Amino acid sequence: MSNPFAILSVDRTATKRDILVRVAAAMREGRYETRVIAEAQKTLFDPGARAVAEFEYVLGDCGRSSSLFPESIEDGKGPMLRRLC
Repeated sequence: MSNPFAILSVDRTATKRDILVRVAAAMREGRYETRVIAEAQKTLFDPGARAVAEFEYVLGDCGRSSSLFPESIEDGKGPMLRRLC
């Protein structure tokens, strides 16, 4: 599934009320299919699924965020790293 936070345009700290407001707005905007919006809402309302989505949100693209690595690795002075995705 795609990032439910991005689909509904909410922050990871959004409350249930915030999510419901954004679900209604997303339906009106029509950027995503109703099924996708409903799945995003369901994910964010389920505590376990939301925890996973929040974890993925923090990690970012491809399961890692550049902010998790020291600068020495990012500027090429550290060991070679390659993406596995």
